[in-house]
Amino acid sequence: MPSAARRRRTVQEDDESEEEPTQSTQRNRRRAPPSDDESDESAQDSDEEMPDADAEPNSEDQLVKKLVRYALACEYQRLPIRRTGITEKVIGKQRGNNFRRIFAAAQDQLRIKFGMELMELPIKEKVTMKEKRAALKTKGGSKTTTAWILTTILPPEYRSADIMPPSIIGSPDEEAAYMGICSVIVSLISLSTGGELPEHKLMNYLERFNSGKNTGLDTTANMLARMIKHGYIYKSTEKSADDETVHWRVGPRGKVEIGNNGIQDLVRQVYGDGAPDDLDKRIQRSLGMEVRKVPRENREVEEEAPAEEPENGEPGPSRRASGRRRQ
Repeated sequence: MPSAARRRRTVQEDDESEEEPTQSTQRNRRRAPPSDDESDESAQDSDEEMPDADAEPNSEDQLVKKLVRYALACEYQRLPIRRTGITEKVIGKQRGNNFRRIFAAAQDQLRIKFGMELMELPIKEKVTMKEKRAALKTKGGSKTTTAWILTTILPPEYRSADIMPPSIIGSPDEEAAYMGICSVIVSLISLSTGGELPEHKLMNYLERFNSGKNTGLDTTANMLARMIKHGYIYKSTEKSADDETVHWRVGPRGKVEIGNNGIQDLVRQVYGDGAPDDLDKRIQRSLGMEVRKVPRENREVEEEAPAEEPENGEPGPSRRASGRRRQ
């Protein structure tokens, strides 16, 4: 009996030993490396599944595109493009060191593809005593640009409503009316003494234009509030013990978008053909601009022309001056 049991155990061990190589062989087949064709196919599949590095949402190329879209969206609403907004909504704080490179690339895209460029907005002036005291307490001003707007770089012949459609103001007619109102009010403020206009004087001017309460597009109060929001104008309030004075000044967008050239063009059109000869000089003095010097050739011609011939035959002041200059 024991011998028979030993024989059965021996037979079972032999069967198990024969099955083990078979199982190990099957495992080796499963673990065997794929052939060359299979490896090529798997590599192609993995390449198709792996996203391109340039398509990542945080790649520099994508950040440039996002900055361009953000600038266009802000300008469509006539809102300033602020550095804080670019950092928070486009670049992110972790990429703050790349701001200059991304900004420069976006500037190139705007110039080449859209005919626009980002123009720096001037810093708001400190006019009230409260603002001046706060500025004195601050150690040095921040030299970093913090806000921009989009301005066109297209030649004048291409600056039409078909190429440059209106913003969210409405139709082209409403856009033209709104810009006309903005240009008139900015001009009135800029041509005033010190570049500021008291509120009662502004309302008097608007009454003359029959816009004391309504401008045709909206109420005068709403129109002024919209111009403040867009940055064309702003008002400064200075309080004293007995009184409160309100003055209107030109805002950053008004200085950049309309500017002194736009004001001069508006005044020339108002005067028309009956404009005085020294109109440009008077406008420049009112705007605080440096009066353009007449070229020497033209000045000599003007000085040599006689103003009035005195009865005694002596040359007038202009002739004497030109004679001294020749000597």
